[in-house]
Amino acid sequence: MDNDKNILAQPNKFKWRENPPRVTPSEIRGAMASGQAADQFECECWNTECPNHGDCRKCVVYEMCLGRLPTCERELFEKLKEHAKTHGGEK
Repeated sequence: MDNDKNILAQPNKFKWRENPPRVTPSEIRGAMASGQAADQFECECWNTECPNHGDCRKCVVYEMCLGRLPTCERELFEKLKEHAKTHGGEK
Protein backbone atom coordinates (compact mmCIF):
# COMPACT_ATOMS: atom_id res chain seq x y z
CA MET A 1 0.00 0.00 0.00
CA ASP A 2 2.74 2.43 -1.03
CA ASN A 3 0.33 4.28 -3.33
CA ASP A 4 -1.91 5.80 -0.66
CA LYS A 5 -3.48 9.05 -1.84
CA ASN A 6 -3.94 12.05 0.35
CA ILE A 7 -7.66 12.69 -0.08
CA LEU A 8 -7.30 16.15 1.43
CA ALA A 9 -4.74 17.28 -1.15
CA GLN A 10 -5.93 20.06 -3.43
CA PRO A 11 -3.51 20.18 -6.36
CA ASN A 12 -5.49 22.81 -8.29
CA LYS A 13 -6.24 25.03 -5.31
CA PHE A 14 -4.44 28.09 -6.70
CA LYS A 15 -5.02 27.38 -10.39
CA TRP A 16 -7.10 30.53 -10.84
CA ARG A 17 -4.21 32.69 -9.62
CA GLU A 18 -1.92 31.40 -12.37
CA ASN A 19 -4.59 31.58 -15.07
CA PRO A 20 -7.19 34.21 -14.15
CA PRO A 21 -10.35 34.50 -16.26
CA ARG A 22 -10.25 37.15 -18.98
CA VAL A 23 -13.01 39.34 -17.63
CA THR A 24 -13.01 43.09 -17.22
CA PRO A 25 -13.75 44.61 -13.81
CA SER A 26 -16.91 46.21 -15.20
CA GLU A 27 -18.17 42.79 -16.35
CA ILE A 28 -17.51 41.38 -12.88
CA ARG A 29 -19.42 44.26 -11.27
CA GLY A 30 -22.32 43.72 -13.67
CA ALA A 31 -22.47 40.00 -12.92
CA MET A 32 -22.40 40.62 -9.17
CA ALA A 33 -25.20 43.21 -9.46
CA SER A 34 -27.30 40.79 -11.53
CA GLY A 35 -26.74 38.01 -9.00
CA GLN A 36 -27.84 40.24 -6.12
CA ALA A 37 -30.85 41.48 -8.06
CA ALA A 38 -31.90 37.88 -8.84
CA ASP A 39 -32.61 37.33 -5.15
CA GLN A 40 -35.23 40.08 -5.29
CA PHE A 41 -37.06 38.89 -8.42
CA GLU A 42 -40.59 37.62 -8.21
CA CYS A 43 -41.00 34.58 -10.35
CA GLU A 44 -43.27 35.43 -13.28
CA CYS A 45 -42.61 32.15 -15.02
CA TRP A 46 -45.71 30.59 -16.53
CA ASN A 47 -44.33 27.06 -16.37
CA THR A 48 -45.08 25.79 -12.87
CA GLU A 49 -43.72 22.34 -13.78
CA CYS A 50 -40.21 23.77 -14.25
CA PRO A 51 -37.69 22.37 -11.74
CA ASN A 52 -36.32 25.92 -11.29
CA HIS A 53 -39.74 27.53 -10.75
CA GLY A 54 -39.45 30.23 -8.13
CA ASP A 55 -35.63 30.28 -8.17
CA CYS A 56 -34.78 33.15 -10.52
CA ARG A 57 -31.08 32.95 -9.76
CA LYS A 58 -30.80 29.62 -11.60
CA CYS A 59 -32.51 31.07 -14.67
CA VAL A 60 -30.18 34.09 -14.59
CA VAL A 61 -27.16 31.81 -14.36
CA TYR A 62 -28.34 29.72 -17.31
CA GLU A 63 -29.06 32.73 -19.45
CA MET A 64 -26.13 35.01 -18.65
CA CYS A 65 -23.29 32.69 -17.73
CA LEU A 66 -23.91 29.54 -19.72
CA GLY A 67 -25.54 31.19 -22.71
CA ARG A 68 -28.31 28.60 -22.71
CA LEU A 69 -32.06 28.76 -22.46
CA PRO A 70 -33.48 28.13 -19.00
CA THR A 71 -34.94 24.67 -18.47
CA CYS A 72 -38.56 25.70 -18.89
CA GLU A 73 -37.87 27.58 -22.12
CA ARG A 74 -35.90 24.65 -23.49
CA GLU A 75 -38.83 22.35 -22.75
CA LEU A 76 -41.21 24.76 -24.47
CA PHE A 77 -38.89 24.98 -27.47
CA GLU A 78 -38.82 21.18 -27.75
CA LYS A 79 -42.62 21.00 -27.46
CA LEU A 80 -43.00 23.62 -30.17
CA LYS A 81 -40.62 21.71 -32.46
CA GLU A 82 -42.61 18.51 -31.91
CA HIS A 83 -45.85 20.39 -32.57
CA ALA A 84 -44.44 21.79 -35.82
CA LYS A 85 -43.35 18.31 -36.93
CA THR A 86 -46.73 16.72 -36.22
CA HIS A 87 -48.73 19.46 -37.94
CA GLY A 88 -46.69 19.58 -41.12
CA GLY A 89 -44.46 22.53 -40.32
CA GLU A 90 -41.33 20.49 -40.96
CA LYS A 91 -41.02 17.66 -43.45
